[in-house]
Amino acid sequence: MNYEYYKIFYYVGKHKNITKAAAEMFSSQPAVTRAIQNLENELGCRLFIRNKSGVEFTNEGKTLYEYVSIAYSQLTRGEDEVRRAIDIETGTIYIGASVTSLHEYLFKLINIFRNKHPKVKLKINTGSNNSTIEKLKNGLVDLAFVSTPCNLSKSLKITKVHSFSDILIAGSDFAYLKEKTLELKDLKDYPVVSLRHSMQLRQFLDDVFAKNDLAITPDIEADGADLLVPMISHNLGIGFVPQSMADPAISRGEVFPVPLNYTMPARHILMITDPVHPQTNASRELRKMITESITKEG
Repeated sequence: MNYEYYKIFYYVGKHKNITKAAAEMFSSQPAVTRAIQNLENELGCRLFIRNKSGVEFTNEGKTLYEYVSIAYSQLTRGEDEVRRAIDIETGTIYIGASVTSLHEYLFKLINIFRNKHPKVKLKINTGSNNSTIEKLKNGLVDLAFVSTPCNLSKSLKITKVHSFSDILIAGSDFAYLKEKTLELKDLKDYPVVSLRHSMQLRQFLDDVFAKNDLAITPDIEADGADLLVPMISHNLGIGFVPQSMADPAISRGEVFPVPLNYTMPARHILMITDPVHPQTNASRELRKMITESITKEG
């Protein structure tokens, strides 16, 4: 099936005139005539007959046009919907994000973007670093935001957008720690809440302790970074969490920072795109805003 033939057939049927159809399609009259003849040969019947003003449908042509006009109308509506979807002001952006990247960076950023582009829809899908990156590679999200450490292929475009620190916090049962300054090695004397093995914050902490010839052995392991502060505020143990995730609970007096005689290495939020998958205009606008904000901060 040659869809171009049907497009030409539609315009000829619409105008009942080959010259007018050719003009609307920015084509030539001979090219339009040949396309109609080829379609007639493929179908084995005449579709038009000539008259003084142009052409008229045959019975077969009239029947075919009823179907083609409906199909063409649907295609046109589909194109319009796609254009609206990718429009900067009315499009949809699909974002994949780790919980840490949401708290450390994205919530504030999204609020700024929404104020500038209130009609843009945002679909936010949260998950681990690895699952977020897989969604990006599979074209399920336009942009991915993850925290370091993480494993990324060289084919992806990576931009460092934010740096942050992890702090040691504790709940009310450990109030006596406010007056003490701990060293990393002292954590073995306290119940520790952390993430399970293979998760990014746990991997980061394991590396930090290993570089200091120590090992971290959590008493309780959580399956998500968003569970750490509630567990610590309920006095299940002390633990490291990203600063921004701890701040609200610190303000409410539910937890407090534990003085630590060690400066934790900085971690980073990364924005990732996959060049294999095209970006919508709306997602490009979000990327542009992020890039410009990084430049201003630099």
